[in-house]
Amino acid sequence: MLTWLICLLLVTACPFVQSQRVQSFWPAAIPLAVRSPYFSCWLPTAQNENPLTQWPQFWHYVKTNGAQTLGWAGFARVDSTMYQWLGDWSDNPVTKGTVIPANLTSFQITPTRTILAIRAGAMDLNVTFLTPIEPSDWVRQSIPFSYIALDASSNDGQPHDFQVYADISAEWLSANGSSVVNWTTTPADSVIYHEIKLSSPIPFDETSGQANDGMMYHAMTNGVDVSYQTGSDETCRGQFQNNGNLDGTLDSDFRPITSTFPVFPLSVDLGSISSTPSPVVWTVGYVRDPAIQYTTPDGTAQSRSPYFRANFSSPTEFISFFLSDYSAASQRSQTLDQQILQDAMNVSSNLADLVSLAARQVFGGIDITISNGTGGWNTSDVMVFMKDMGNTQRVNPVEVLYQAFPMFLYLNASFGKPLLAPLLEFQDSPQFTLPYAAADIGTSYPVASGDTAAHNQEIEQSANMLIMTLAHARTSGDGSLISQHYNLLKSWANYLVNNTLTPAANQQSADQISIANSTNLAVKGIIGIQAMAEISRAMGEDGDAEFFGQEATVLIGTWELLALSSDQQHLLLDYSDETSWALMYNLYADRLLGTNLVNSSIYQKQTIFYESLSADPNFGLGIDSDHTSMGDSGETWLLFAAAAAEANGTDFLISKAWDHASFNQTPGIFPTQYDTSRGTLTGGAASPGQGAMFAPLALSVSNTTIVIPPSPTANTNKAKAKAKSVNVGAIVGGVVGGLCVVGCGVVASLLWRRRSRNSLDTVEKVENITVGPEPFPYNSAPNVPMSSTSGLGEAPEALPLVSPEHIATSGQTSGIVPSSKMREMMLNHSAPRQPTTSASATSGTSSEPASSREPPSSNSGGLSPSDVQSLRTEVENLRRVMLEIRAERDEPPPGYTG
Repeated sequence: MLTWLICLLLVTACPFVQSQRVQSFWPAAIPLAVRSPYFSCWLPTAQNENPLTQWPQFWHYVKTNGAQTLGWAGFARVDSTMYQWLGDWSDNPVTKGTVIPANLTSFQITPTRTILAIRAGAMDLNVTFLTPIEPSDWVRQSIPFSYIALDASSNDGQPHDFQVYADISAEWLSANGSSVVNWTTTPADSVIYHEIKLSSPIPFDETSGQANDGMMYHAMTNGVDVSYQTGSDETCRGQFQNNGNLDGTLDSDFRPITSTFPVFPLSVDLGSISSTPSPVVWTVGYVRDPAIQYTTPDGTAQSRSPYFRANFSSPTEFISFFLSDYSAASQRSQTLDQQILQDAMNVSSNLADLVSLAARQVFGGIDITISNGTGGWNTSDVMVFMKDMGNTQRVNPVEVLYQAFPMFLYLNASFGKPLLAPLLEFQDSPQFTLPYAAADIGTSYPVASGDTAAHNQEIEQSANMLIMTLAHARTSGDGSLISQHYNLLKSWANYLVNNTLTPAANQQSADQISIANSTNLAVKGIIGIQAMAEISRAMGEDGDAEFFGQEATVLIGTWELLALSSDQQHLLLDYSDETSWALMYNLYADRLLGTNLVNSSIYQKQTIFYESLSADPNFGLGIDSDHTSMGDSGETWLLFAAAAAEANGTDFLISKAWDHASFNQTPGIFPTQYDTSRGTLTGGAASPGQGAMFAPLALSVSNTTIVIPPSPTANTNKAKAKAKSVNVGAIVGGVVGGLCVVGCGVVASLLWRRRSRNSLDTVEKVENITVGPEPFPYNSAPNVPMSSTSGLGEAPEALPLVSPEHIATSGQTSGIVPSSKMREMMLNHSAPRQPTTSASATSGTSSEPASSREPPSSNSGGLSPSDVQSLRTEVENLRRVMLEIRAERDEPPPGYTG
């Protein structure tokens, strides 16, 4: 079934693969053991080198020095001849010429496994590196261990004397080779394991991405055929080469990591066999406890432990549990792999490769933690922390979490709550006073100390938080975050109402681009406002729901007039710049949430336009017309754009992402940022943001009813809402103010239309007509299994948004485009409205709690009385035009699905 894995291509590009079946998908590095930000081991395959003669590497790639080596060696003795199947020891001066590199015949990558098919003389080996993904079992998912399983069979039909060996070095403990380490070996009844640690660990510290406070384990199930030893690499490997076993001696000369490289091997003597009766299984693991230092809302520095620690009291217990669970874990992993790959294949065969490479990488960027109070482990206090791998040390970077969110929604939306909770909890405390959302909760992982610094991604991060909070609630049905942090979310939506339509030049988007009037950034903010409308509806806050729903409707109508090119064929990078274009990845949120704010014709036009750029760089489209060779967050945004595109565009964009993911001529671990012409890494190596590969799959996950749990916070919010009258003036003012802006463009369009038609029937004046859609009803779809591939439901009828398509006359093929002068006028009249909070609050220096902020009141943007009167007249004309349009329409307009 998985024919996408193997192809009769690239024979000359991969000369070391000794087989007629050669991989078509050949990334620059493949995952071996990838479980946490500090337990992340990869096998480099770049530059056409034999992967079986490369040392595995830590994820942290530096252009000048490459990646840190993680000493991990594997050998097999076949009839006394030693073959190397992992590591780079065959050229060691002592053993050169006597250790033979095995041949890699093929490999396979699935979401949970990397399987190497290897020929070692007369024996064929199948080596599986399994890091299970357990989306519904946080105990198992939080155990930072990985399996290595080896099967062997004779390729000549004869039995052969066969022994296997694996070791790890102390290089797993620190990037500082002069750090002194010590170790112990524990031969228990059921398991045998080596434990290695730094003699002087430094809590919550790292060097070149590697932590300086963890313990490394190498273990396997104990038995009469198992042997062990500790000592230098030459001593232990030489013992196995010469004798086929280890002698049990334990080196007690604790020393620096690189001083005669101490290693920690385990071997198995299988005797004379034709095939292994069962897999030989090792496990490696890296445990940090505590894992995270988190500053609570009251300012207390809290040490948090891995979730699994609540279930086990000693290393022997959790290692025994993990090893005994191998058979069941392998079966669960195969079932999950099959489900993910089938869903991906339903979209694109290339997508199956991308999700396979991304899945472990995303989970390798997080730590699942609990607190330990005076009464013991608090398993109800779960928080998940994400590291900004490949870029900075930031904790829970919001834009990276936003990129990764589709994978969590697809596998188990319950992950959304503990990922968002630390961000929301900190910002809902007196420590945080900015009027927009923070970019993270700390700048130095694993210390989540909070971040109160002002930044220039105000629209970006505020919209991200609103979109993710609603996406989690709609998919999981859990409304607890909405209930606990409603006023905080509302304050961010208020900020967007005032700032999103015409982003300032210093407003930066997730792709690190700052440009005034950014079309892509503006639409994300508008979708964020609509997300708040639905959040409000779920909370029963009907006044807020109406306000934010009306604001989003008016804003999206104006946005469409400003954002489309004059020929109506694609969206611009920034308003009025007719020579520009952008990769409009922020449209994905409209698809994900089902807000249906964006006119369906825009998706069609963008899809056609992307295909017209197919002659551009080899490895995907640039982020915009100003950055055609820069793939900032290239694959992530390509997949967001692909998921938002029509079917043909989806295939095209996914294929571009695949082209780079399978390009192995430059080093680096599946980066989110690269040069689209040369393929070279520019940032984001091993980033969990590659959860974006699941963006198309997340669209198939249906919604469920949001349940708001009863809580003191929720009751207080409701009481406050009832005590206040709905700000009808603000709502009406917002609608009328927006209509004034749109009216200018429509009146100009009306004049053009009248000229083109020569005459226009007189329309009777009608008073009190509704000029926008009624607030949508909150009605989430029932939950269905995550493997469902059903699309979004049909939208109910609503009054059309004001857009060029809506003002086109019957029988015409193109809409009315506002002139550049009219666009300028619209921009001038749509300046951000000022909130009712003080100036100090706007600047981020207010001490007023975020929860006290009210919806902003609308104004006329500083227009003179004559301007206001003129615009009122134009709005009256707009009403007449809308009546005529409504009468002319043959089909019901697009609407909104809650």
